[in-house]
Amino acid sequence: MGQDEKEKKPKKPSRGFQTALRILQHTSLAVVALSLLVVTLGSKVRIQGFHNIQSYNLYAADKEKEYEESELFNNIFGYAMADIIRYGVVSSQLETDGAFDGTKVIDVTAYNYRDIGLPEQYVTADYYLEDLLKWANYGYEYSNITLSEAQKKGFLADRTQVTTVDQSSQYYNTSDASYLKSDIGSYTFVSDVSANQLQTSDTDPTLEAYDGYVEGYGDEVNIEIMESSQEIAESDYEVEHAILINRYKTVEGKNIEEYVSNWELYDALCENVQKAAESLSYNYSEYLNYEDYYSADKSNVRYMIAKTVGDNTQYYSNIEEDSAKEDVLKIMGGSPISKEEQEKLGKYIYYSPSEMIYQTNTAITESTIRKVVQEYDYAYPENVKIWIAVDTSYPVSDAFTQGAAGFRNYLPYFWQWVCVAVISGAFYLFLFICLIGKTGKDIDEEGKPYIRLTGFDKIPTEAALLIAFGVAVLMIWVLVIVTELLGMDITSLYSNEMIYQNWFKLFLLISVFLADVAFTFFFYSLVRRIKAKQLWKNSFLYRLLRKCIAFGWNIYDNGNLVVRTWGPFAIYILFHVLIVLWAISSGGILPIIIVIVGDILVGMMLYRDTKERQGIVEGIKTIADGELDYQVETENLHGDNRTLADSVNSIGKGIKEAVEISMKDERMKADLITNVSHDIKTPLTSIINYVDLIKREQVDNQKVQNYIRVLDEKSQRLKQLTDDLVEASKITSGNISLTFERINLTELMNQTIGEFSEKFEEKNLTTIMNVNATNVMIEADSRRIWRVMENLFNNIYKYALPGTRVYVSIDNHTKEKESIEISIKNISASPLNCNPEELTERFIRGDVSRTTEGSGLGLSIAKNLTEAQKGTFEIQLDGDLFKIVMTFPLAKEEITVPFEG
Repeated sequence: MGQDEKEKKPKKPSRGFQTALRILQHTSLAVVALSLLVVTLGSKVRIQGFHNIQSYNLYAADKEKEYEESELFNNIFGYAMADIIRYGVVSSQLETDGAFDGTKVIDVTAYNYRDIGLPEQYVTADYYLEDLLKWANYGYEYSNITLSEAQKKGFLADRTQVTTVDQSSQYYNTSDASYLKSDIGSYTFVSDVSANQLQTSDTDPTLEAYDGYVEGYGDEVNIEIMESSQEIAESDYEVEHAILINRYKTVEGKNIEEYVSNWELYDALCENVQKAAESLSYNYSEYLNYEDYYSADKSNVRYMIAKTVGDNTQYYSNIEEDSAKEDVLKIMGGSPISKEEQEKLGKYIYYSPSEMIYQTNTAITESTIRKVVQEYDYAYPENVKIWIAVDTSYPVSDAFTQGAAGFRNYLPYFWQWVCVAVISGAFYLFLFICLIGKTGKDIDEEGKPYIRLTGFDKIPTEAALLIAFGVAVLMIWVLVIVTELLGMDITSLYSNEMIYQNWFKLFLLISVFLADVAFTFFFYSLVRRIKAKQLWKNSFLYRLLRKCIAFGWNIYDNGNLVVRTWGPFAIYILFHVLIVLWAISSGGILPIIIVIVGDILVGMMLYRDTKERQGIVEGIKTIADGELDYQVETENLHGDNRTLADSVNSIGKGIKEAVEISMKDERMKADLITNVSHDIKTPLTSIINYVDLIKREQVDNQKVQNYIRVLDEKSQRLKQLTDDLVEASKITSGNISLTFERINLTELMNQTIGEFSEKFEEKNLTTIMNVNATNVMIEADSRRIWRVMENLFNNIYKYALPGTRVYVSIDNHTKEKESIEISIKNISASPLNCNPEELTERFIRGDVSRTTEGSGLGLSIAKNLTEAQKGTFEIQLDGDLFKIVMTFPLAKEEITVPFEG
C-alpha cells in the first residue's frame, strides 16, 4: 500500500531540464540576431551619398552581372545625375565662365521670380552677389522711425524706377522668359514713373498701388501727370515706419529707398532683397558642398553642362583632362567618336532636348533625366546639353566604390538565412512561452503544487527593478567599451565585409546570448512574482501604503465625531485652496489634473464608506430574514462602520441564542405534553374499559347508573383531550407525515355537513352551502383535511347560537388564480371579547368563562394542519359573526393518455 501511494505522488519538475531549455532559448535568439544581421547587411548596401547615407537593395538577378550593369550601379548613377543637374542650377546662379563670380550682378526681383516667369512690369534693384551673401550672413536690421509727410518725401524718391518687359523685342521668347534661361537685359528697359501715375496690367503685385499708365516704350514715356493736393504736401501728419538699414548699396551705389516713392513699394523691395539674399546664401552653401563632393579628385563622376543664354554659351564641368574634354565637346557638337573613345568615357549619359538626342550605355531611361531637368525648367533652356559619366576605372573612393564593395559581398544564400532566422525565431518564441508556463512551478513534500520563489524573487519589487535597470546600463556601457577597444565604429557595420569575419560573428553571438540571459532572468522573476501574487505585495510602496493607511485608520478610529467629520473636510478644503492658488500663479493644466485626481480619490473613499454601510444594512436584512448565523465581515471596516458591524453581529448572535433557548423550551414543552399524554392514556384506557364492563352489568340502582354515565362522558372527553394534545404536539414539532391526493372539496364539505347534521339538529342549526367555483379539486391529505373540517364543525356545534344559520361557501380566490377559497360563517352564542389571532393559539377559547366542553386546541390544530397542507387559515370577527376563511391550491390537471390498441 505504501509503495502504491508513493507511485501516485506527482513528480517534481526537473530543474536541469528547464536549464537546458533556457540555454536552447538563448542560443536560438543569438542565431536569430546573426541571421538577421547577415540578411540585412548581405542584401543591402548603405552608401554615403551627397545628402546622407542611403540604403540600396541588392537583387539576386544581378548576381551574375558585372557591377556596372547592376541595378545598384544604375541607382547610384541616377542619384548622382540628379545631383549634377541640381549642381548646374546652383552654379548658373553663382558662376561666370565656370568660376565663382562675387561681382556677378543680381536683379533681386527677377531672381525671386525665376521659377514662375517675369511680370510685365516690376520694381527691383541690382546688387553684387558677394554683397548679398555677406548681407545674408550678417543678418538684416530694421529701425523704427517717425516721419512727417514732408520728411517722407525727402526720404523716399520722387519717382519709382520701374523695369518693363518689352514683349515686342526680337530677343523676347515666351518659353525662355526667365531670369536664369535668358539675357533679360536684352528685352527689358527701365523708366522712372511718378508714384501716382503708373497703371499696370499683368505686373508685379507690388505695383498695384500705382495710378497711371505707360503709353510707350524706350526713352519716350508719355505720362499723364496728376496734380498733388497742396494740403497733403503741407501736412504735418506723421507716420512711424520700419526702415531697413542699408548695409550694402546697389550696383549703382544707391539705397533701397532711392528706387521707390511710397511705403508699399519700399516694403516690397526690402522683402525681395532679403528673400533673394537668403536663397542665394543657401545655394552658395550647397554649391560649396557640391564643388567639394563632385570635384575630380574626390569623385569618379565626370560631367559637362552646356547652356546657351542669348549669344553666350556657358559650360559647367569638372573634367580636367583636355583629351576627355575634347571628346565630350565632340559629342555635344554632333561629331561621331570611335568605340575606343566611348569606352574610355566609361558609363555615360548624353541628353540634348532641343536636338531630341539621348545617348547612354546605362539602364537609365530618357524619361528619368527628362523628369529631373523639367523640375528645374526655370534654369535650363531648351538648348541645354548635359553629359554625365562615371570613370569605371574608379581612380578615387566614392559612392560608386562603396557600392562596388557591397556588390562583391552580396550574400549568396539569402533565402536560406531568412529561413534560419524564421525557424530560430519561432523556436525561441515557443520556448519562451513554455518556460513562462513552467517557471516557478514545483511540488511540495505532500504532493501539492505551489510557486517556488528564488532568493532574488523575494527582494522587494522596486529594488529588483533598479537592479535590472543597472544591469542593462552596465551591459550597454561594456558594449561601448568593447567596441572602442576593438576599434569598431557603428557606421562601419554597414560595410558588409565585416559580417564575414569570424570574430565579429562570435562577438555578436556572445553579446546576444548574454543579453537574453539577463533579460529572461529578470523577466521570469517578474512572472514568478505575478504567479505567486507577490509583485505588489512584495514592494516597498505597498508596505508604505499599508502603514500609512493603518496609521490613518488608527487616528480615524480613535478620534471623536467632530475630529473624524470636520478634520478630513478641513484638509480637503485646504487642499482645494492651495491648488487654486497654484493654478492662479502658474496658469498651467497640472493643478487641474491634481484636483481631478484628488476628487476621484475622495469620491472613492466616500463610495467605499457607503459600500461598507450598505454591506451592514444587507447583513441586518439577512439576519431579519432568519439567517441568525450570518456575520458581517469586519476585517476591512473602520470607525463607526466597524462598531456598527460588531453591534449587528452581537445582536444576531443574541437573537440566535434566544431563539435556540425558545426552541429548546418549545421542544421540552412538546416532549412534556407527549410524555404526559402517553402516561395518562394508559390508565385512561383502563378506566374506559372498566366503565364499559360496568355498563354491561345489570345495575338497578338509578344513582349508580348516573355515576357510570358521568364516568363514561368524562373519560371520553379526557381521551379526546389527550388525543388533541398529542396531535398538537406532533404538528408543532413537525413530526407528521402527509400523503397528498386529489380531493373534491364539494364532496368533502357535503360529507362533513352530513356527519354533523344530527348534532346541528339538536341546537336547531341550519347549514346553507354555496358552491361558486367550477374547479373544486385540491391536493391534500384526506385524513388531515377531514380532521380540519371536523374541528371546525365541532367548534360551531359547541359555540354557535342555537336557532341560527351556518353558511358554507366555496369560491375561486380573487387574487390567486390557482387557489380556491372556503369560508364558514356562524353567529356566536357568547360575546367574542378577544383578537382573532388569539383564538388560534393553544388552550384559548372564545368562552372566557370556560363553561363549555372545549379544550382550546381545535382551532389551533385546524390552522396548523391547513398550513401544513400549503393552505392559509384566517379568522374574521364582526360583532357576534364568526367567520373562518381558508384557501387551498388547486390540484394540477391530470393528463389522460389515450389507449392505442
